[in-house]
Amino acid sequence: MGNWRCDILEISSVQQYLDVIESLKSNYTYSVNIAPSPMFGQQTYTPRLIYRGHGNHAGYKLIPGIFRWKQISYGHYSSEYSQLEHNILYDFITEACRFMPSISVDNIPEWLEVAQHFGVPTRLLDFTQNPLVALYFACSDLQNVEASVCIINETAYNKVFFGENAVVSAVKSQYYVSKIIMDEVVQQNYLSHDDPQYIQYPWLYKPYYLEERMNMQSSVFMLWGAQRQELTYFMQSEYWMSNENNPPNKETGIIAHILIPGNKKAEIIEQLNLCGINEKFIYPGLDGVGRFIKKKYSACC
Repeated sequence: MGNWRCDILEISSVQQYLDVIESLKSNYTYSVNIAPSPMFGQQTYTPRLIYRGHGNHAGYKLIPGIFRWKQISYGHYSSEYSQLEHNILYDFITEACRFMPSISVDNIPEWLEVAQHFGVPTRLLDFTQNPLVALYFACSDLQNVEASVCIINETAYNKVFFGENAVVSAVKSQYYVSKIIMDEVVQQNYLSHDDPQYIQYPWLYKPYYLEERMNMQSSVFMLWGAQRQELTYFMQSEYWMSNENNPPNKETGIIAHILIPGNKKAEIIEQLNLCGINEKFIYPGLDGVGRFIKKKYSACC
């Protein structure tokens, strides 16, 4: 498996960002003959892209909070939460269930999503279907450090890692989600991880939008399976997308990073505001209004 590698895709405006995305979509659309004979026609594969923004490209790893490590002494690291994953989720459910009586305490997948939403460490990583939302999160801290947006081609990802050659049905996706949670979170039977029945790689899925913020942010989740490494650990060199015309890895282009210079963040945030992507959009309700007003007048003072 490969290390962190990225063809340089750098932008300094919203328009350049959207141009790069459109170029990637075009470059990684391809057609193949349907077996067993060309007379059956062709199947066209079009990228379905999802996005995740990071305010500090160099300092962030694509791994869920539950699997992050902390340094306990020089050269020595310890898993901060993963050994307590089931306890953490169970404690959250016992404390939070009175606030969300509509969710059964036995509905572990929904509680996992709620826990993720409220900052509890889980094996979920948030993505979005809206590229502008990801760009907002990459630039909103306004710190003068290089940011990035990670892009995943869901079509190619499912084909390479799960052998899915078509759009995955909702029923099948629910099966994957339920099996990972049962195997990894509830039963925690780690001794059999080499069993081919275990789901090794992270699974992508769209959750039920239980509240408006998930809807406005067009949330998508990546749910980690038996393998606990960061996402880029699974990425071989041929999985990285490039902006060149007719790339050689049309069928296996999965991941890309778009880089944003730190000194361009404020300008891009202003451009996004003109597009209606701001605190009021990202955080619907009074919380977002408060953030928007504070930022509006802070910029003037």
